[in-house]
Amino acid sequence: MSGPANAGGKEDLDPRIVRSRQVILEATIDELAEVGYGAMTIESVAKRAGVGKATIYRQWRGKADLVESVLVMIKQDIVVRVDGTVRERVTSLLQGLATYLSDSRASLCMPAMVSAAHHDDTVGVFQFRFANERRQVLVDLLTDGVSSGELDSDLDAELTAEILAGPLFYRRLMTDRPFPVDDVDQLVRAVLGPAT
Repeated sequence: MSGPANAGGKEDLDPRIVRSRQVILEATIDELAEVGYGAMTIESVAKRAGVGKATIYRQWRGKADLVESVLVMIKQDIVVRVDGTVRERVTSLLQGLATYLSDSRASLCMPAMVSAAHHDDTVGVFQFRFANERRQVLVDLLTDGVSSGELDSDLDAELTAEILAGPLFYRRLMTDRPFPVDDVDQLVRAVLGPAT
């Protein structure tokens, strides 16, 4: 996928284009959440967004391209702290993720994307790439903690990242009870041990 057809062009500076893209991306999120990837069409997104199909096709090549842009937008929503201890940064990242998974409109389309990734190779490629990029942020934080001596030298950063994030995604996808942001501290202590 290469993103919007005219990404980087002069049109990107036009506030009307920026606003149009935002409206279309938000409509895509709502459509995904309501009908799923398979049933979503450019026509249905256009109708929900209140624009013509041509407006969408001028900016995206098709449905998969549009959904990839939604994932890129979502990726930008979670900020990683650059200050504090590794433990504090990990906790902050997981708190942001817990908030996103419980309150974000965008998280409503997650079940549809997980399902689509297993039935559509095109979606699977960018969905799995997106998930790996997000996971790598946490892996890198944990690796930094091992390198600095803040975390145990034998800690497996990749496995620990999955153990830390796993409960949040489990609650979002498998239950009707989102993981409470207030419980993230307890989760971090349970996995990484008490702060020293």
